[in-house]
Amino acid sequence: MIFTATVIKGSGRGKDLGTPTINLNVAEVPQNLEYGIYACKCQLSDVSFQMSAVLHYGPRPVFKDTVSCESHLLDEIPSKTPDSLTVEIIQKLRDVQDFASVEALKEQILNDIAEARAILKSVSW
Repeated sequence: MIFTATVIKGSGRGKDLGTPTINLNVAEVPQNLEYGIYACKCQLSDVSFQMSAVLHYGPRPVFKDTVSCESHLLDEIPSKTPDSLTVEIIQKLRDVQDFASVEALKEQILNDIAEARAILKSVSW
Protein backbone atom coordinates (compact mmCIF):
# COMPACT_ATOMS: atom_id res chain seq x y z
CA MET A 1 0.00 0.00 0.00
CA ILE A 2 1.26 3.47 -0.89
CA PHE A 3 -0.30 6.76 0.20
CA THR A 4 0.60 10.43 0.52
CA ALA A 5 -0.56 12.61 3.40
CA THR A 6 -0.08 16.18 4.53
CA VAL A 7 2.35 16.72 7.39
CA ILE A 8 0.81 18.27 10.53
CA LYS A 9 2.21 19.49 13.83
CA GLY A 10 2.46 16.77 16.49
CA SER A 11 2.64 16.89 20.26
CA GLY A 12 6.45 16.53 20.40
CA ARG A 13 6.34 13.26 22.36
CA GLY A 14 8.38 11.37 19.77
CA LYS A 15 11.27 13.79 20.16
CA ASP A 16 10.95 13.53 23.96
CA LEU A 17 11.15 9.72 23.63
CA GLY A 18 14.30 9.98 21.49
CA THR A 19 12.49 8.95 18.31
CA PRO A 20 11.25 12.11 16.58
CA THR A 21 8.37 11.61 14.19
CA ILE A 22 6.74 13.27 11.22
CA ASN A 23 3.01 13.45 11.96
CA LEU A 24 0.48 12.95 9.18
CA ASN A 25 -3.12 14.05 8.76
CA VAL A 26 -5.08 10.91 9.74
CA ALA A 27 -7.98 11.92 7.48
CA GLU A 28 -5.64 11.26 4.53
CA VAL A 29 -4.60 7.76 5.63
CA PRO A 30 -6.36 5.02 3.63
CA GLN A 31 -9.38 3.73 5.54
CA ASN A 32 -8.38 0.11 4.89
CA LEU A 33 -5.04 0.46 6.71
CA GLU A 34 -5.31 -1.41 10.03
CA TYR A 35 -4.05 0.17 13.22
CA GLY A 36 -0.52 -1.01 13.90
CA ILE A 37 3.22 -0.49 13.71
CA TYR A 38 4.77 -0.90 10.26
CA ALA A 39 8.14 -1.12 8.53
CA CYS A 40 7.91 1.24 5.58
CA LYS A 41 9.69 3.37 3.05
CA CYS A 42 9.00 7.10 3.04
CA GLN A 43 9.67 9.93 0.66
CA LEU A 44 9.56 13.56 1.75
CA SER A 45 7.80 16.01 -0.57
CA ASP A 46 11.04 17.87 -1.30
CA VAL A 47 13.49 15.00 -1.92
CA SER A 48 13.80 12.41 -4.67
CA PHE A 49 14.91 9.37 -2.64
CA GLN A 50 13.17 7.00 -0.23
CA MET A 51 14.13 6.47 3.40
CA SER A 52 13.61 3.59 5.81
CA ALA A 53 11.05 4.30 8.52
CA VAL A 54 8.74 2.90 11.16
CA LEU A 55 5.11 4.05 11.05
CA HIS A 56 2.66 4.13 13.95
CA TYR A 57 -1.02 4.33 13.01
CA GLY A 58 -3.66 4.16 15.70
CA PRO A 59 -4.46 5.31 19.22
CA ARG A 60 -1.73 6.15 21.73
CA PRO A 61 -2.90 4.22 24.81
CA VAL A 62 0.16 4.93 26.97
CA PHE A 63 -0.72 8.63 26.77
CA LYS A 64 -4.49 8.05 26.66
CA ASP A 65 -4.55 10.04 23.43
CA THR A 66 -6.40 9.96 20.11
CA VAL A 67 -5.47 8.22 16.86
CA SER A 68 -2.32 9.43 15.14
CA CYS A 69 -0.27 8.50 12.11
CA GLU A 70 3.41 9.24 12.57
CA SER A 71 6.59 8.11 10.90
CA HIS A 72 10.05 7.85 12.46
CA LEU A 73 12.77 8.04 9.78
CA LEU A 74 15.53 5.58 10.66
CA ASP A 75 18.63 7.16 9.18
CA GLU A 76 17.68 10.68 8.15
CA ILE A 77 16.71 13.83 9.98
CA PRO A 78 15.20 16.33 7.55
CA SER A 79 16.59 19.85 7.77
CA LYS A 80 13.06 21.23 7.52
CA THR A 81 9.59 19.82 7.97
CA PRO A 82 8.21 18.62 4.63
CA ASP A 83 4.75 19.59 3.37
CA SER A 84 3.80 15.97 2.74
CA LEU A 85 5.09 12.44 3.09
CA THR A 86 4.59 9.49 0.76
CA VAL A 87 4.54 6.19 2.64
CA GLU A 88 4.96 2.70 1.21
CA ILE A 89 3.93 0.06 3.73
CA ILE A 90 6.28 -2.92 3.55
CA GLN A 91 5.26 -5.10 6.51
CA LYS A 92 3.20 -4.89 9.68
CA LEU A 93 5.37 -5.40 12.75
CA ARG A 94 2.69 -5.61 15.42
CA ASP A 95 -0.63 -4.29 16.69
CA VAL A 96 -0.87 -1.11 18.73
CA GLN A 97 -0.68 -2.03 22.39
CA ASP A 98 -0.66 -0.41 25.81
CA PHE A 99 2.42 -0.47 28.03
CA ALA A 100 2.75 -0.21 31.80
CA SER A 101 5.12 2.75 31.52
CA VAL A 102 6.76 5.18 29.12
CA GLU A 103 10.03 3.29 29.70
CA ALA A 104 8.43 0.03 28.55
CA LEU A 105 7.12 1.84 25.45
CA LYS A 106 10.62 3.22 24.71
CA GLU A 107 12.07 -0.29 24.97
CA GLN A 108 9.45 -1.63 22.53
CA ILE A 109 10.12 1.25 20.11
CA LEU A 110 13.80 0.24 20.00
CA ASN A 111 12.75 -3.36 19.29
CA ASP A 112 10.41 -2.16 16.52
CA ILE A 113 13.24 -0.12 14.95
CA ALA A 114 15.60 -3.11 15.01
CA GLU A 115 12.96 -5.37 13.44
CA ALA A 116 12.14 -2.78 10.76
CA ARG A 117 15.84 -2.37 9.90
CA ALA A 118 16.18 -6.14 9.41
CA ILE A 119 13.09 -6.29 7.19
CA LEU A 120 13.97 -3.21 5.14
CA LYS A 121 17.57 -4.37 4.59
CA SER A 122 16.22 -7.10 2.29
CA VAL A 123 13.87 -4.78 0.33
CA SER A 124 15.08 -3.51 -3.03
CA TRP A 125 14.94 0.24 -3.46
